[in-house]
Amino acid sequence: MLKKMGKLVEALSNPTYWNGLRYGITPSIEHKLALQRLNIRTVLDVGANRGQFTLLAQCLYPAATIYAFEPLARPAEQFRALFADKTNVQLFQVGIDEALRDTKMFVADDHHASSSILKAHKQSKIFGSRETGEETVHVGRLNDFLRLDCIRPPCLLKIDVQGYELQVINGCREVLPLVDYLYVECCYVELYARQALAHEILRRLEEFGFALRGIFNQHCDPEEGPVIADFLFQSLRSMAAVRAA
Repeated sequence: MLKKMGKLVEALSNPTYWNGLRYGITPSIEHKLALQRLNIRTVLDVGANRGQFTLLAQCLYPAATIYAFEPLARPAEQFRALFADKTNVQLFQVGIDEALRDTKMFVADDHHASSSILKAHKQSKIFGSRETGEETVHVGRLNDFLRLDCIRPPCLLKIDVQGYELQVINGCREVLPLVDYLYVECCYVELYARQALAHEILRRLEEFGFALRGIFNQHCDPEEGPVIADFLFQSLRSMAAVRAA
């Protein structure tokens, strides 16, 4: 409750966020500490939902172009309404996956946090959300929808996809050489059936040339212990360029 109150107070104190509050959308201020010192010109917001992270990114990187990806119809509609007058924000109503196809997505009652292509496992027990239906969504590799020459460095790729992180990372393989920073929500326990866990995500990103920079916003459950956290990675290419400067 105190964290929610703190987010609301900060949102009320910053005019950049007021339009979001008009739509009942609060920025993802909990990510500010991890991302505020980065120099970013392009943001790829995968799992954009209603625009919570894009609101924060607009505040942190006012000169950046933001490309957002949200497959579900209802949050995508709310996103479009919120950013209708922002020329530097573009929404693609699709999900990111390893191949072009239509697939079923489980829709949860906790719309902002829990809808997933994977079926919930411990998610419901720990966080209290439940699945209320299914929606057919369109998915594909990120470069199926966005030309690579649209990405200006430095680039931040954010992934928040409720257990589908490994598939999304593989679906971004053509884009990853252009990404400087990657910010991913990862799980230590199986919240969704057959999901990849944090150690598997770390291993895959190491293969793609990314190093872990920090872990933020870790949630611990009284019974399960550490459950989920946000992981910040930086490409080895970007780290080498910083050292050489």
